[in-house]
Amino acid sequence: MRYLPTVLAALVVSAGFAVADVAPPDGFASARTQTLDVNLHYVRDGGPGETVILLHGWPQTWASWIEVMPLLSADYDVIAVDLRGAGGSDIPQAGYDKATMAGDIRALMEELGVASANIVGHDIGGMTAFAFASQFPNATDTLTIVDTPIPGTPIFDAISADPRAWHFSFHAAADVPERLTAGNEAFYYGHFMEEMDAGAGGITDHEIGVTVDAYSNPANAAAGFEWYRAFPRDAEQNAIFMETPLEMPVLGLNAERLAPFPYVVQMMEPIATTVEGQALDSGHWIPETRPEELSALLADFFTRH
Repeated sequence: MRYLPTVLAALVVSAGFAVADVAPPDGFASARTQTLDVNLHYVRDGGPGETVILLHGWPQTWASWIEVMPLLSADYDVIAVDLRGAGGSDIPQAGYDKATMAGDIRALMEELGVASANIVGHDIGGMTAFAFASQFPNATDTLTIVDTPIPGTPIFDAISADPRAWHFSFHAAADVPERLTAGNEAFYYGHFMEEMDAGAGGITDHEIGVTVDAYSNPANAAAGFEWYRAFPRDAEQNAIFMETPLEMPVLGLNAERLAPFPYVVQMMEPIATTVEGQALDSGHWIPETRPEELSALLADFFTRH
């Protein structure tokens, strides 16, 4: 990697922090792979119907989907995954570009015997979902991207230049965010989550506390910043991916309080053949603050495609 924080340089690959112990919803079980190059923690119900894989963003874990999961479980096999570096998943020294992280998800599916799935990603998880669909189209029934710009697109460049995306540059600085946020996790992550709620008033103290708990582990915090440091590499890889438009159905959703136009739809239309979506009256934390609306949109989308 271009930047390798000290805390990761000396780190032995290991499982994550206490957030892995957040109780799964009723009917779901927590598990962890044992045989992969990078082992992942996931929560699954094993329900009927098609598989839905939920990928979280920063600074979050599988638990960001905890309100959505039961709403889909009656009709789908729902799997919420901790990305590499987060929650109860391994924290390797490298591989935080989204193409590699997408490979982790494919390896998880192979271990679980899942041939294909509806891939849903929010924030960093949305970037990973795009990389997954681009590399493994036959394993992607549908693709849903929730409130994130894809590196290498004009929309990403425009959002990166917006002062509200100040954290893109801050997180990419070598060692700086680790040193400045250590010991100040409650303030930093709490302030960020409230700011990105954009006045919607939906994010709760409990949800903020789950994040603070998860990212108070220095190794998890450093891994999360590596997701941002990989953006230039992501853009290079995505430029190649975007030479071949995606053929699976794509749903794009975004937070109206941060961008009043359906920017995810506009971003995806040039690089996918079938795109639909809308902006929701929400701040950034759509899975936590609009679970009923999000679940209904997902179920309708899956059913129609």
